[in-house]
Amino acid sequence: MKILVILDTGSYSRKIIKDVARLAENTFADIIFLGVQEKDTKPAKSLVNGLLKYQQDLYGFFPPEDLPYAEFTDQTWRETGPGKWLLTSRGMKEFSLHIRTGSVAKEALALAAEVESDLIILGCSRKFGCEWDGEMNVPLRVARDAPCSVLVIKQVRRARQIISILDQSVVSQDSLEMVNQLVTLHDAGLKIIGVKEKKGKKDKIEKRMVELLKYYNELGIGAWIKLINREEVQDYVTASSREGIVALWMGGRESLLKKLFSRSMVDKLLESTTSSLLILR
Repeated sequence: MKILVILDTGSYSRKIIKDVARLAENTFADIIFLGVQEKDTKPAKSLVNGLLKYQQDLYGFFPPEDLPYAEFTDQTWRETGPGKWLLTSRGMKEFSLHIRTGSVAKEALALAAEVESDLIILGCSRKFGCEWDGEMNVPLRVARDAPCSVLVIKQVRRARQIISILDQSVVSQDSLEMVNQLVTLHDAGLKIIGVKEKKGKKDKIEKRMVELLKYYNELGIGAWIKLINREEVQDYVTASSREGIVALWMGGRESLLKKLFSRSMVDKLLESTTSSLLILR
């Protein structure tokens, strides 16, 4: 598994490192940190220091004997292209720092595609709902356009529930495991909410829900299931976000949720929720 973490020097970035470390420990993942600067011919000192500090903070959450990542033997940044620099180490798993010049959202999406990341994680300030310093709509643009799952952590706190909302599109094994990791990470309950179209056959989505219930029960995770109509989805999601992390399965081309959750709706969720939002692909 590869986890791409988008970071800057804001406090909202610093606060997510513990959750990143716990996910990394549970999934034995390769970790990629990305920092983006507006313009320069070399890595900005403040960003270099910030990324190295985050790296040490993450390492500090592991017992030394269990740390799967190595220290950097040489802290010389390697230029990999115009406005692109890399620092990497390899222990049992790989840890790399990337600095790029340009737009945060654009560079994050490009790097996610290049390294074939399985999950993108980023925080956000609660100013104006869910924003980043220096660039508008970073969480929204990443959540909407990423080629993989995205976890936006708005407030670091324990979630009581993981509310997993799915339709009839294909559910990937990676997405199932991602929900499992969040349940474990937060010691949370799990709600599986199925969505059916007005003219759709509910037996198909009910069968999918029962399969998921069995899957999670076999992992020792108790789950609660419910079926709702498509016209109820937006209100249900908004209400559910107050009690925990909402996970939206938006993977397939024919995904009903992908059709229902327009750019403005995802923006509204990021603005109104007090916790986190997980887009599953």
